[in-house]
Amino acid sequence: MTGWADSLNQMSAMTDAATGFHPRAVSVVIATLGGPTLEKTIETLNRGSIVPAEILICIPAGEASRVAGFSFSNVRVLTTSCRGQVAQRIEGFRRARHDVVVQLDDDMLVDEKCLQYLLDILAKFHDVAVAPALVDFDTGESVYKLRKEAGYVRKIYHWLMNGTDGYLEGRIEKSGSPIGIVPDEGVREHYEVEWLAGGCVMHRKKNLILENYFPFVGKAYCEDLIHSHLLTQKGVRLLVASRARCGLEVSSAFDREFPRFLRETLEELVARKYFMRLSGRGLARMYLFYFLVVVAYIVKTLAKHANGVQGAHSGAHSSSRAKPD
Repeated sequence: MTGWADSLNQMSAMTDAATGFHPRAVSVVIATLGGPTLEKTIETLNRGSIVPAEILICIPAGEASRVAGFSFSNVRVLTTSCRGQVAQRIEGFRRARHDVVVQLDDDMLVDEKCLQYLLDILAKFHDVAVAPALVDFDTGESVYKLRKEAGYVRKIYHWLMNGTDGYLEGRIEKSGSPIGIVPDEGVREHYEVEWLAGGCVMHRKKNLILENYFPFVGKAYCEDLIHSHLLTQKGVRLLVASRARCGLEVSSAFDREFPRFLRETLEELVARKYFMRLSGRGLARMYLFYFLVVVAYIVKTLAKHANGVQGAHSGAHSSSRAKPD
């Protein structure tokens, strides 16, 4: 994370006159169960060029003991009667004191000038929500950077998922699959997109959605797509700020054991189906997407198993040759 953070820190600071906001008048809302990364997330916020005036930790009453030892002067712990990322976050939205509100996941690490650059964009428009570029904090690269796979394979896949429009950054494919932005800060200051990842988003308080829009229990799959749709319906434009950076750990569903993979894939399918119907999209390509996901998981699992067996045989063969006569 150090490389990209240091690079951004060399850029010019934003002035109060440019933003029109008091530099500390920001509320940050974190819905959490008190996970192990939460404290580090708060520390990165408090090391920023703009330190939040308040950080609201929205946590169910049964988990509140996990944050009882926090001693940050700008942290308020809000115990909630509800359990669920969206419901907890909305409790924080309702009690935020300032006109600028940031929703943040408890495992996100913001760059030192992340809030500053988000404010810079927010100040230029009245009805927008703004998110940073998301980077893998191990590599410093965009989490949406395309792998160097066969070009024709990629084109065929996105034709299946999105028809003749193919791969379009910042859009939601006809299958319901969101495509992220790999921003070029030297070309554009911001990008207007169809959806924003929910891990870090800055809002004007007047534009917040204060009703629980996620009708399921458990992990909030696709809630960012639903939230983005509802914000757009409300007349809020969605922007990605090219210079703002937020780091997270990248993991793959293909690394999970099959029972967990299957359970989580089915839960995600149900939530995505809700979004597809809410936004008036057809379901055929969505079902094709999940069929391909399951096929890819099986292929990768078989390949991993085959490589493991081959490695074991190779090791045994080498050991037998090493034995003395």
